[in-house]
Amino acid sequence: MGYSLQDFTRDTREILKAGSSRAQVDKVKAKMEQLLVDPGFVKQYFGTDQPLGLKRIHIDPTGFEVMTYRYNEARKSNPHDHGDSWAIYGQATSYTDMAEYERVDDRADPGKARLEVRKKYRLNPGQAGIFQDGAIHSIDYPDGSRFVRVTGTNLDRIARSSFDPKTGAVKQMAPQRAT
Repeated sequence: MGYSLQDFTRDTREILKAGSSRAQVDKVKAKMEQLLVDPGFVKQYFGTDQPLGLKRIHIDPTGFEVMTYRYNEARKSNPHDHGDSWAIYGQATSYTDMAEYERVDDRADPGKARLEVRKKYRLNPGQAGIFQDGAIHSIDYPDGSRFVRVTGTNLDRIARSSFDPKTGAVKQMAPQRAT
């Protein structure tokens, strides 16, 4: 029998009872990798009959969320953070290139930042990567890439930042009100 979304969310809920330290998030990452190699999960959530776009497939009462990304066109994001939340990206098909950044300015100007790439790597199908709270990162994926993202909370509800790599401008993304 396969490893389902229900199995993953149950296991994640149990793991996060002990908190969301890096050690706990690493355990969730291992469970995500188990989910990503299940052909039934990949077919159900990434099959050709699924709609394009971002889709929330699980909102847990404890706060974490599971989303699928299914786009036909390539995309490269600007560097950004997820505020006070961790995020795990997991690759279902194709690949995603990940970059992690270090902020190297003195933070004297809240509207400007200087970033340097600290680490680059590629997620292939069945692999997952973690961005702990506040980690600045970007993603770059080709046409037809499919992936999952799990976050510790609804990112629309917390303050986050986006960085323009050319100008150094920092854009604060304010939390949205609950509807």
